[in-house]
Amino acid sequence: MKSAATAVVTLTVRSRLEVLLVRNPGTVWTLPGAAAPKGMSIEEAARAALAEQTGVRSPTAEQLYTFDGPGDDRVTIAYLALVPPQRHALTPGGDAVEVSWLGVDDLPGLTPPHGLVVAAGLERLRAKASYSSAPFAMLPERFTLAEVQSVFEHALGAELDPRNFRRDIVSSGAIAAVGRTRASGPGRPAQLFRRGTGEFAVDARERRASRRLSEREEPTDAA
Repeated sequence: MKSAATAVVTLTVRSRLEVLLVRNPGTVWTLPGAAAPKGMSIEEAARAALAEQTGVRSPTAEQLYTFDGPGDDRVTIAYLALVPPQRHALTPGGDAVEVSWLGVDDLPGLTPPHGLVVAAGLERLRAKASYSSAPFAMLPERFTLAEVQSVFEHALGAELDPRNFRRDIVSSGAIAAVGRTRASGPGRPAQLFRRGTGEFAVDARERRASRRLSEREEPTDAA
């Protein structure tokens, strides 16, 4: 019978969509995770490994898939966690000698099957961002309209029409003004919001107005 281990795809948005990786002695990067100990649920084991190896404590972790390749000596049970980066100081622990946020489009080689696990986590995030308020988990406690739009765009992998998005998210009650502003350069200070009681999903209007981020690149002339 194969043993079981956990792997946690922890995602956040800073200036890009990033995943949390740890490096054990040597040069191989991997997702946080560990063998599942007795007396602890698989989810508890996943969250405990994430906290011990990286210093990040996620209140929830959503199970993704179970990876069991024919040549694998153990089953990998994958989880997805969404967190705001500013809330967690990264601290390597356990066998980890380094922990870092890395862009999902520029990842190093990962321990098998962790490349597949990251791909599954990104696919789940894209889907959830199109019908739920899941991306809010990657926002700080206070945020601007530009920041919440950026998080949804990175989660979806698509641009959104600013006018439609901002009108719809405010009217949904999913965010509430806190009566304060933040200056971030020249120009008018931006109004600050917090998470409200309503739910929000990117509607068909916004999806039609969006473009895949990859389509932003202009085609190059043939030589």
